[in-house]
Amino acid sequence: MATYDVIVIGSGFGGSVAACRLAEKGMKVLVLERGRRWDPKDYPREPGDAWFYDVDAPHRKHGWIDFRIFPDMAVAQGAGVGGGSLIYANIVVKAPKHIFTQGWPEEITFAELDPHYDEVGRMMALHELPDNQLTERFRLMKEGAEALDYGDRFHKLPLAVTFDKDYHFGLEDRFDEKHAKPFVNAQGQPQRTCIHLGNCDIGCDVKAKNTLDLNYIAQAETHGAEVRPLHVVRTIAPHEGGYRVHFDRIAGGRIVPG
Repeated sequence: MATYDVIVIGSGFGGSVAACRLAEKGMKVLVLERGRRWDPKDYPREPGDAWFYDVDAPHRKHGWIDFRIFPDMAVAQGAGVGGGSLIYANIVVKAPKHIFTQGWPEEITFAELDPHYDEVGRMMALHELPDNQLTERFRLMKEGAEALDYGDRFHKLPLAVTFDKDYHFGLEDRFDEKHAKPFVNAQGQPQRTCIHLGNCDIGCDVKAKNTLDLNYIAQAETHGAEVRPLHVVRTIAPHEGGYRVHFDRIAGGRIVPG
C-alpha cells in the first residue's frame, strides 16, 4: 500500500493550488482526479462525443461535463484534470473589500487575501481583451450600459487567456490556427495565443486558455506531485494516525477497485 504525506481529491481550483503549494514545500503529494486528462485532439465536438460525465456509471460515461439538474437551478461541473477551470468563462475577479465585512470568520479578511489574489493572477497569467480585438458583443453591451447611465461601471474583466496584440479581425481566415502564436508558459507548458474560436467552455483548441492543468498542476508535477486521472474516490477512513483513501480506477470501460 503506497503512502503519501498528502492526498488531494480533485484537481480543480482548490485541489490544484493545494497540490502545488504542498509539493513545493517538499511533501509527497498524490492527486486523485475522477475525470480524464484531456488533450485538444480528444475534446468533444460532435453529438456522439464524450460530452457528459455520469457519476453513477463513470466507466461508461467519463466525458467533459458533469451536469446536475435541481428544482431551481442547473449546475455544470468540469470533469477532468483541471476541474472547473476547463469549463468556466476565464474570468478571475478579485472580490471587493466590502464582501468581507460580514458573514465570514474574523480570520478571513480582504487584507489577508489580497496578496493571494495577486499571486493567483500571476500564476494564471491574467490579461484583458486587447482594444483591437473588442467583439461586437462587447460593443453592444457597452452601448447598452451607457444608454442606461451605467457607463462608468462598464469595464473589461481580467481573463485567464493569452492574447496576441498583433492579431486582429481583419486577417484572412482569421480563425485559422496558423494565426495562433506558439509560446511556452512560465511552467514550461506549450500553448498558443487566442484566435477567438469561441470554444472556451468546451476546450480551447489552441490552449490559449490558461487552465489549471497548464499552471498549478504542471508546477505541482514539476515538484514531484503524482496526478492520477480516472480515479474515483469512494471512502476516506482514519487509519493508524492518518487516513486510508479507497478509490476505484476507470480502465478499459470497467471499474477496477483500487
